[in-house]
Amino acid sequence: MTGWRAWADWVALADFRLARAEFYRDFAEMYQRNEAMVSFLEGEIANASLTRQRSRERALRLVLHRHQDGEHASRVSHLLEGVVPRSDGLLLAAVDRAADKPQALRALAEAIDKKQQMLRVMLSYSALPAVTIPICFVLIALLGKVILVIDDATPAYAQEALWDGMNGWARAIALFAQAWGAQLVVALSAALAAVLWSLPRWRGAARLRVEGWPVYGLYRDFQAGMLFSSMAMMLRTGETLQGSIDDVTQRASPWMRWHLGRVADALEENPTGTLDAFRRGLLSAHLLSRAATLNRSSTSFSDVLIQLGTTEGDRVLARVKKAAVIANFALVGLFASVATFMGVASMTVPGTFASLMEPSNLMALRAAYDAKHPTH
Repeated sequence: MTGWRAWADWVALADFRLARAEFYRDFAEMYQRNEAMVSFLEGEIANASLTRQRSRERALRLVLHRHQDGEHASRVSHLLEGVVPRSDGLLLAAVDRAADKPQALRALAEAIDKKQQMLRVMLSYSALPAVTIPICFVLIALLGKVILVIDDATPAYAQEALWDGMNGWARAIALFAQAWGAQLVVALSAALAAVLWSLPRWRGAARLRVEGWPVYGLYRDFQAGMLFSSMAMMLRTGETLQGSIDDVTQRASPWMRWHLGRVADALEENPTGTLDAFRRGLLSAHLLSRAATLNRSSTSFSDVLIQLGTTEGDRVLARVKKAAVIANFALVGLFASVATFMGVASMTVPGTFASLMEPSNLMALRAAYDAKHPTH
């Protein structure tokens, strides 16, 4: 029953969670106006009811109920626990520690906006291979069957002439698809599943060697952008760089914990070599170059990270988009090229077949075949 209620809450609060950045800004205004929290929540619940924002109304009622319980009533992280995604918990804890809560909440809203923007980019660019690759598989299989039907209908003495050049390559692909197509689909699906599983988990020297590969490079740039947004928010609330790294590490994936551990180790060896610490694989060459540029005119590396996570967000997003395009090209290019090749072959093979089936051509092919293969 508890599991069912949690699922029902998740569904009911989905719209509110997607638009929670707006709520954080409204919450910041409440603090800035010195409005009583009960008055704010009750007023916003009435507004949500009036405008039929059921998800927001439900969320605000949960927050009001927790506030009226009295325990930790002033802690933002406690009031919003379970109402917003767990990923916000770390940032909300930073809001609790901030002296200027309105500014911290606005920084949190900006961080959420940047994360959602990058996530939308990831999802939009993931849609192309998800749709295109299965279509390419189906086209290759269907066009291959057409070619093999023609192959079966072709007399032995016309085979060599029909499958010369490009047509022969198409026949080889068709035969492979017929014999190994299902196994190839299973193998590629397993490989893709293994890659996706490894993205947040695989660590070590071997991982560093593939961080620039299309899928892994896209994941690294995306995670770096998310990291910048989170750290910028915490640093703007007064957190130290080391404290921010430690806080992010607590809730990070194994891959990110490993990278941040390498950064922390480097800072322990050389506390002033902050930029060098981030050179250990977490940042791509382009992001590292931008960080170095900003570092020349910044008073501290914390300011660099704040800029990368806020004002430089568009540049980071551009890098994520570029990495997504490269990953799409790598994933879709091969299958689309084969499908296009088979499409062209499905026009040239029937044309060649029709030409060879002319009586005069058949007679010449039969004579040449008999000359090469005399019967005994």
